[in-house]
Amino acid sequence: MFHVKQIRYKFEFLGLFLLLTFFRIFPWRLASRMGGAILGLIGPRLATSRKAKRNIAMALPDLDTDSVVTGMWAHLGRVLAEYPHLKTIAANHTVIEDPHGVLDDLRDDGQPAILFSAHIGNWEVMPMTLLGQKNLTMHPVYRAPNNPDVDRLLHNYRTAGGQLTPYDKSHKGMIGLTRALTAGQHIGMLIDQKYNEGVEADFFGHPAMTSTAFIELCQRFDCPLVPGHIIRDGDGFRLQILPPLDTNRPVEDVLGEAHRLMEGWIRETPEQWLWLHRRWKDEAGEG
Repeated sequence: MFHVKQIRYKFEFLGLFLLLTFFRIFPWRLASRMGGAILGLIGPRLATSRKAKRNIAMALPDLDTDSVVTGMWAHLGRVLAEYPHLKTIAANHTVIEDPHGVLDDLRDDGQPAILFSAHIGNWEVMPMTLLGQKNLTMHPVYRAPNNPDVDRLLHNYRTAGGQLTPYDKSHKGMIGLTRALTAGQHIGMLIDQKYNEGVEADFFGHPAMTSTAFIELCQRFDCPLVPGHIIRDGDGFRLQILPPLDTNRPVEDVLGEAHRLMEGWIRETPEQWLWLHRRWKDEAGEG
């Protein structure tokens, strides 16, 4: 007998499956614009937008919160609509900016590495772009949705036909990515979400609980820690890669530099960051 939660999960899965099937019918640019128009209209009216507005007001008080929230929802709608078209976008509509040749070094040195980024632009495009354009395999780490059916559906889009192995942020996933690093493979991690078991670090002038696992893994495996992010530029994307950070210093110092980089990325395109995360304590003192 189904529980209420299981029934809800089935309806969530069916809704998302039908929506992505619908977006698959259209050319990717048209699908992307439709997704942006739909969620850009609905999203700002949702209660969760209040959290986003609080976050924006805390981090970037000079911005028009209503405008940024509307842009964020439109952007998130585009990200959703682009799932069925990730391979096409990665192969033909993403420009890699890597002036220091970091990606070529990672591909050819036979050593593991971690590339860190944030929920900016369409972060799902990055692993397939590296695979398709640079023949560089970077297995993504992600936070699994509560709905296991939805997780399996999105997982299928992330694997690039089985060439990539996404690892969720679970004990089992951490074991898998540790084995991947041991085997000399590359891992991609998004580091901009709250992690209560982490350390308190400054982010836009406010304390934020943050995981340090991405730094500790690099120190453990003595491997490069590479910053990179992908931003929407018109109807295409730009993937920007920076030189590896120096990890031969205290974890807190490396984390501070990583946060400053992310702050710069977010300031550049604030509407492309996912402001919905409960990243800081709110005015009521809640985590």
